[in-house]
Amino acid sequence: MSGAAADTPVLKVMGAHRAFAARQALQDVSLSASSGEIIALLGPNGAGKTTLMRAVAGRLKLDAGTVSVVGLDPYIDSTARAKLGIVPQTIALYPALTARQNLDVFARLAGLRGAAIADAINLALDRAQLTERAEESLGSLSGGMQRRLNIVVGTLQNPLVLLLDEPTVGVDLDARQTIHALLHDLRNTGMSILMSTHDFEQATTIADRVAFMANGRLLAEGPVASLVRQVFGDSKEGVVAFNASVGQKAGRILSDFGLRATSDERLWSGPVTGGYQALDALEKELKEAGVHVAEIRLRDPGLDGVFMHLTEHAS
Repeated sequence: MSGAAADTPVLKVMGAHRAFAARQALQDVSLSASSGEIIALLGPNGAGKTTLMRAVAGRLKLDAGTVSVVGLDPYIDSTARAKLGIVPQTIALYPALTARQNLDVFARLAGLRGAAIADAINLALDRAQLTERAEESLGSLSGGMQRRLNIVVGTLQNPLVLLLDEPTVGVDLDARQTIHALLHDLRNTGMSILMSTHDFEQATTIADRVAFMANGRLLAEGPVASLVRQVFGDSKEGVVAFNASVGQKAGRILSDFGLRATSDERLWSGPVTGGYQALDALEKELKEAGVHVAEIRLRDPGLDGVFMHLTEHAS
């Protein structure tokens, strides 16, 4: 991706631990973000993404470890919190107000005064491509427009770090692409963006780096291409689909071949060397075992395959 990040991190998390009763929500998590980059936090529900985001936002005290924004702890320092923009997954806007009125309210809540309010509102409307719709009530705006407005509310005070939770949930493809363009524009101003998502495709499209989490741990982080290469090397990813979950015998055949079941037990995948000849041999062996294969193919490997590999070896 374009836009080199600065060397000095604006956000640094070191050895973060946090437990809720017996559940370890964060276990020795370390992560940093530099100016002008997008980092996507990936993982299932309960992975620790939200807990980490809350700690970074200064809304949750760690049991151990540190969070710093330009060297300041956001949990205890209001100066650090002022350098953060926070955008929740739920649309957090006033439905009875216009787009401009919403921005005016949140600009004042962010501490802006005088001419700075109008300047921030106009910039936010421009970023969200809503200047022509500024005087319309929230209810007259599409879901995608509301999402964009929700995001730029978090940028009114020009934060160093923007925290986003599932920024494209519930929107169509066109709105999703427009939001991605908005996030790229924000990144290109030097803003650092930490984004929580379940969407591997979105992370591949938009993130400079991804960080995989599971069971409160950071499993791996880095650029998409680097992580894919670490797991798959020069191999393709083999995908085998069945009409129903397979038995133990077929499972052993697939496991011996290097494939693993996904969250859908009818779908198996993993690195494949040898190309289609190797898949042909696998399909033949499965048929000889009396197992019907619905689909078998090769594809370019992606983050979903990386995550399967990481969680398998972390369990």
